[in-house]
Amino acid sequence: MLTPEKIEEIKMQLIGLEPEEQQKKLKELLSTLSEEEREQLVGKQQCPFCLMVEGKIQVNTVYEDEKVLAILDINPANKGHTLVFPKSHAKLFSELNESLAQHCFTVANKISNALVEGLKAEGTNIFIANGNVAGQTAPHVLINVIPRFNGDNVNFGWNHKKVEENEMDKVLETIKSKIVKEKPKLEERKESKGIKDHPRIP
Repeated sequence: MLTPEKIEEIKMQLIGLEPEEQQKKLKELLSTLSEEEREQLVGKQQCPFCLMVEGKIQVNTVYEDEKVLAILDINPANKGHTLVFPKSHAKLFSELNESLAQHCFTVANKISNALVEGLKAEGTNIFIANGNVAGQTAPHVLINVIPRFNGDNVNFGWNHKKVEENEMDKVLETIKSKIVKEKPKLEERKESKGIKDHPRIP
């Protein structure tokens, strides 16, 4: 458990640093904390990305609107590596409502296009590390937009696993059964049931 004194100590270590040094130090500090301690910081509204949104940690802003902030990563895979994240706190992508999730990816797509046009990137990777086991180290959902160049030595890969046909069928059905379908809008429901709007009778 983090004591109030330890939390204050973490904040003091960030004060007065240049933006890049501040972010670097923050990542270093977060990497030393346990999952519980990171959760505790988030519970105390000390999420570093929320502090960035509040202007308490300086960042190199690429894009900002009322819902989303996009900043340059201070430890980039390639120059121009940008982090896109919602201003409202969410640890996992699944915590975002559908509208905000769509907006985040719309912004990520704009950033991707800007990297191709502005930095002459030959491609981009857009990805999310969703959960600790997937490599997530930040306590806030982040979309990484990474410009790619031939021979840049940035690698995304895995060893292929063989899945038998009958197991593939079970996996398919399990996933399909868990996908939450959007509820039809009121007008669509009325039409499908043959319900017509009638004027109210006073």
